[in-house]
Amino acid sequence: MFRIVCAAAAAAVIGFAGLAVAQNAATGALAQAVAATAAAKADYAFDVEIDTAKLNWRARFDPSGSPRLRLVSPRRDELENNQRRAFDRMAEEFEGVSWCASEHMGRVADVRLVREDETSAVYAFQPTPESIRGEQARQFANRLRGEMTIDKAARDVTRVRLYTPEAFSPFPLVRVDSANIVITCAAAPNGRRFAAETVSEFRGSALGQDFNERSVQRQRNLSGA
Repeated sequence: MFRIVCAAAAAAVIGFAGLAVAQNAATGALAQAVAATAAAKADYAFDVEIDTAKLNWRARFDPSGSPRLRLVSPRRDELENNQRRAFDRMAEEFEGVSWCASEHMGRVADVRLVREDETSAVYAFQPTPESIRGEQARQFANRLRGEMTIDKAARDVTRVRLYTPEAFSPFPLVRVDSANIVITCAAAPNGRRFAAETVSEFRGSALGQDFNERSVQRQRNLSGA
């Protein structure tokens, strides 16, 4: 019996050792992508498009402008009060190009390999409060799960998915049945990838009313500031 226990313990240690090596390799791949993006980061002007069932905004971001994010269509003075406040809040928080291998992405936890081929690898990860922008959203980091794809040759993130594995209630009388956010990345003029398109889908209920919302945000036409 003692030998059986020792053999089982040895197998467990070997298994955990293998897992640690795999996790270290996954973390290393992400760290390389984040470091390469940080070294190449540049300020760009670009167009911003936001489309939902209720609004279609076209804006222009200029890092040297004042304001830096300016609504092109419709005009800001054409917005209803709630939409105007929503745009102003977004403009105040808008930081510029959303890099796929950003410093925030470098703060995720439990990075592990899911599958790979000759050109890319897909990793699962656990979002942390430190990896999420927005004070309110950080409260629900433990409810989210994530996947990212890394291009092996470019050592860069090409796709990110965030989702909720199960329903939860973020506030009283509010229930989120599912949330799914897919970020598709494209190469900027500096060669590093940015969030060219972000598709967000949320289903649930609030105050007894069901909701099913979808939004698409695009960043395009990057040019030197």
